[in-house]
Amino acid sequence: MAIEAHKCNQPGCKGFVVFDNADFDFDDIQTDEKYGCYAFARPACSECGTEFLVIPHYIVAEVKDFGEIEELKSACITEFERRRRELRKV
Repeated sequence: MAIEAHKCNQPGCKGFVVFDNADFDFDDIQTDEKYGCYAFARPACSECGTEFLVIPHYIVAEVKDFGEIEELKSACITEFERRRRELRKV
């Protein structure tokens, strides 16, 4: 298992986009039906729920408009776990 975490890019959101990349098959990448591009997965932010695409080459991106994407900053899983602990305290 290889868990990846990326910081959400939505204004004011402190959430993470987390997914398991262990089963990504580079020999059989599916086309995302909604956006018509190759994508491994469509994970969502742990806090705001914004949906993102995991596209080949491990870029996690928000699709803003056709052909316009914004790459998310990578984060370590410990940052995600720390944030989850913070939210449980509230």
